[in-house]
Amino acid sequence: MGGIDKLISIELSSKIKKGLELDILKKIERELFLEHGMSIKLSIEHFQKFVNVLKKNSNINVNKYEKDCINQIIKIKKKDDRYFINMVDSNLISSVLELFGDLESRKIILVLLENEYTIPQILKESKIPKTSGYRKIEDLLVSGLLIETGKILSESKKISKIRCVFQEISINIKKEKITISGIVSKKIFEKSTSMKSIIDIE
Repeated sequence: MGGIDKLISIELSSKIKKGLELDILKKIERELFLEHGMSIKLSIEHFQKFVNVLKKNSNINVNKYEKDCINQIIKIKKKDDRYFINMVDSNLISSVLELFGDLESRKIILVLLENEYTIPQILKESKIPKTSGYRKIEDLLVSGLLIETGKILSESKKISKIRCVFQEISINIKKEKITISGIVSKKIFEKSTSMKSIIDIE
């Protein structure tokens, strides 16, 4: 699991479910649960397991189906060593807007756009109290806007380094249309197991 998998997992699992025939969907859900102990949503974060089960239970062109579903959520363009992401799914846009609407969450994101920090460093740099800071960081990790990038040793304990999944993020509001776009580094994007079909055609 990594990259932008968690960020799009809810919406991608929803698109995948809607596009499958009911009997195929039931077979896939049953096999994912019995063999891997996971739902379709969780399998997005371990995408090869989902792909293997889908191939086994249907005659679908998996790469094409995956790309079609992803294109309903985000549009992706690669330039040099960066991936430009434009969010097109209204639910994803709403969830990101909600997180940015919270002042403390916004401060945390801004601190981590260009830096990797441990949680104590994040709280210090963003000047957010521990009481609410830990919960806000956890919420952002669950949403996929923040990701763990590694571990460091601190006082004989391994603690996580965290950064924003985006290097840059832009929110534009024009009349009744809201667009959110961002830039993801090649290193982070290509850790996304659900993006393999996109990466393979680059």
